[in-house]
Amino acid sequence: MNILFVVWELDPFFKIGGLGDVARSLPEALKKLDIDIRTVLPYYKVVKMGRNKKTKRAEFSLPYAGKTEKVEIWETIHPYTKVITYFLKNKAYLDTVLYMDTWGFFDTAVVHILEHKILNWNADILHLNDVHCGMIPLLVRQKHLPVKTIFTIHNLAYQGKTSAKTIDHMGIDIKTCTTIPWEIDANKINFLLEGLIHSDRITTVSPTYAKEIMTEEYGCGLTEYLKGLEGRVSGILNGINVDWRNTTHDIQVKYAYGPNKKMEDGKIQYYDWKEGKALNKRFLQKKLGLKVSAEIPLFSFIGRFDAAQKGIDMLHTVLRRMNQEKIECVILGSGNKDWEERFAWFSAFYPKNISCNFIFDDDLAHQIYAGSDFIVIPSRFEPCGLIQMIAMLFGTVPIAHSTGGLKDSITDGENGFLYETYDSKTLEDTMVKAMTLREKKRDVFEKIIQNALAMDFSWTKSAKEYIALYQRILTETP
Repeated sequence: MNILFVVWELDPFFKIGGLGDVARSLPEALKKLDIDIRTVLPYYKVVKMGRNKKTKRAEFSLPYAGKTEKVEIWETIHPYTKVITYFLKNKAYLDTVLYMDTWGFFDTAVVHILEHKILNWNADILHLNDVHCGMIPLLVRQKHLPVKTIFTIHNLAYQGKTSAKTIDHMGIDIKTCTTIPWEIDANKINFLLEGLIHSDRITTVSPTYAKEIMTEEYGCGLTEYLKGLEGRVSGILNGINVDWRNTTHDIQVKYAYGPNKKMEDGKIQYYDWKEGKALNKRFLQKKLGLKVSAEIPLFSFIGRFDAAQKGIDMLHTVLRRMNQEKIECVILGSGNKDWEERFAWFSAFYPKNISCNFIFDDDLAHQIYAGSDFIVIPSRFEPCGLIQMIAMLFGTVPIAHSTGGLKDSITDGENGFLYETYDSKTLEDTMVKAMTLREKKRDVFEKIIQNALAMDFSWTKSAKEYIALYQRILTETP
């Protein structure tokens, strides 16, 4: 079974968000299960190839926007996963992002490679990811190519609405597209919608999100279309690469720890989780200038400052209402500057209890996971979410809104805390409930930590579910 995994970002070459991690980890897990999977993405000017050996595999001409463009295919082996990776190079459209024309060009180039068998390798299935691959399924159908398509929605909110000019540049008749009525007047097209309608199968990154997008609340204006596609939609929960963040050998964590202490030649190789978390909490408190105390509950938030999705407005309200001197909270993230300023007020007035860090710092993120008692995830919606999985790997208890992948990975009272109603009062009540349990019933709380540590969020389970879907799609008739 040959799978071509089509994405716009891939760690460590070029990464903007979580898809870069998925594009690294899922193909690796599939390769370990004997799937011949290869990845393709644009060769932007900012791609970090490092010392990776690269080979120019082919060069071809591609008509686009009334001109003939040269496209080069460069091949390399991913330095960590050993998955064959193709980079498509073109100065006009793929050096830097020209909004939707970059993706129109990229989609056209990918299909051209398949149509003309430019590589000495044929894909059975195209696994497409998000809006950037939106026009590939339509092109595959129009050209009657013998390849199946699976389209994964990582976030329905990003849809790629663009003018009909982009479609014209690709050589596609707009009459063959499924335009939304109001967009016809605006002379626009929706890349994501095209990808969903013309794909053989659609997946989301969690089972709950697959159900949520069928509702008006989460459907992002596409509810009626999605309901018509419901039989083709399923959800597979993302995983995490445990090897990156294993607490027994994570060099970014000051005091390595695991379920049990490990000694070797009379020396501690790593601590058990109780000792390890206590030492890391103390280290984090000292590093950030917080009050050093084992008993004070330490909450954390790691994520994008986006009130529309991530619920930072809710967290801000809760921190304002709570007694800031009875808790500690570490904030790591950046985004909306107005919200950064509002949170900065806390750390200015309560420097011993609240630390706000408006940066991306991977080392600090790991130290926060290792040293926190709780991680707060107040997202209004969360297609999958990786924060809660990473936190549980570190024995940090998640407190989260019951939505999307958060609901699929957290069981209330067993490995974390969930709340149903999306408002600050319910969030506050849940945080108080959690820290009260930690204070009054430590044995029960420690059992929750142990359950969190025992969770298996590795990519192997997800990869097996994808393989089952791949096998099913190959046996289906058009």
